[in-house]
Order: sequence, then C-alpha cells, then structure tokens
Amino acid sequence: MRIVGPATACAVVAALAVGCGPAVSGTPKPAPNLKPRPLTGQTVRQVLLDDGALSRMLDQPFVGRMPPAFGGPDKLYSQLPPGGGCLGVTAMLQKSVYESADVQDVASESWWNNGDPAQVISVIEGVVTLPTAAQAEALFAKFSKQWQQCNATTTTEQDGPITTTNAISDIRVADTVVAATNTATSVLPNMPPLRPTPQARAIGVRLNCLVEVQVVFFGDRRSSDPGSANPDTSAIDIAHAMMDKVSEAS
Repeated sequence: MRIVGPATACAVVAALAVGCGPAVSGTPKPAPNLKPRPLTGQTVRQVLLDDGALSRMLDQPFVGRMPPAFGGPDKLYSQLPPGGGCLGVTAMLQKSVYESADVQDVASESWWNNGDPAQVISVIEGVVTLPTAAQAEALFAKFSKQWQQCNATTTTEQDGPITTTNAISDIRVADTVVAATNTATSVLPNMPPLRPTPQARAIGVRLNCLVEVQVVFFGDRRSSDPGSANPDTSAIDIAHAMMDKVSEAS
C-alpha cells in the first residue's frame, strides 16, 4: 500500500472539498479593475447591428442585399475621388479619408428598405479599428474638427455619369459622437434632378474603434409612412448602440 505524505493528503482533501462544494450560478464577470481590451479580428464584426435591432430602433423592416464586408484597410471604399475634408461627411468609410491612419480592421454592412412605403431607404454601418484607444480618439478629434469646418457648405461629387450636390448642415458634437445632416441631390445626364434625399451621418469613438453610420431617407416620404426614424437623431442613436456593443465585446 502506498503511503501518502501529509502535504499530498492535504492537497487531496482540499481538491475534494472544492469539487464537492455547491455550484455557483450566473455568468462569470471580469474583475472590476481589469482594463477593456482593444477589439481585433473577427470580434469587430460583433459591433454591427443586425436587421432585427435596426427594425426595432426605426420601426420598419430591413433586408440585406449583399453579404457584410470584413477585412483590413482594403475593405475601405474608394469609389469616389478624394474630395477634401468634407468627403468624410458625405460618404462612408472612404479610403482617402483614412489614409493617414493605421487602420487594422474594417467591418461594414448595408440594410435596405424591403420595398414597402417607409421613412428610410437604407442604413449603412461600419467599424474601423486602430491599434490603440489613444489613436482612435486622436482620429475622432481630427474628424470632428473637419466636420465642423464643413457646416453650411455645399460640395459636388461625380460618380460615373451621376453628379450629386451635397448640402451639409447641422454639424454637432456630443457624447463622443459627431453628427451631420447631408441633403443630396443627384442629376443624371439629360434628366431633371432627382428629389433631394436627407442623409443622417454620424461617427463615434469607443476604445480603439470608430463607428460610422449613414441613414438615407426617402425624399418623398410622408409622415404617415411606416417608421419612426428621424434625420436629427437616428444616426446618433445607431452609433451609440454600436458603441455599446464595442464595450460589451471588449
């Protein structure tokens, strides 16, 4: 028979005591003094809101027409030529807008009206990560300054045969979000201008992430059409919801 030493015996008794103790229910929580971790890799995709969340927020259904995009800086958009400091206000996730930043991850997704009368045509949401929270905050400060300089200005963009005039207004910064309203009027060759469409824009910062939102409204919408979206608040509300998801995933 093998003799068990006092130290080993104590360890066995302790292990049995722990193993036979009462189970503790609930979800484990990190210690309160742990610092939030920067988001990286596939975790970044968790920040995007799905169609159900957007439908509850804006009180109208949405459908996806293409898969979400995820990857590195190559997933930034480059369909528009550089347009100065105001391109960041009028267009989402432009490569030329982020060219000075050390972009790590990019995730984006578009949701569209399902064809029924409604307030909103589409919602585009995006997340851009930088290596550190300090870098993200510095870039947000830069964007905020640029956006404020664009208040009450008009820009023109050329996308193939389509010319779009953007009237930028109502720039405001609050609670780590900068927001704007852009009224876009597009013209196709040999045709009268299309009806102006209000577009609510917002960029927010949380940890090492910048979140971008664009909500495009129908130009001919009626107050009786389904939906509760508001050009003044909806992009900001969506940005805050995404920022909360950054905190949850960190």
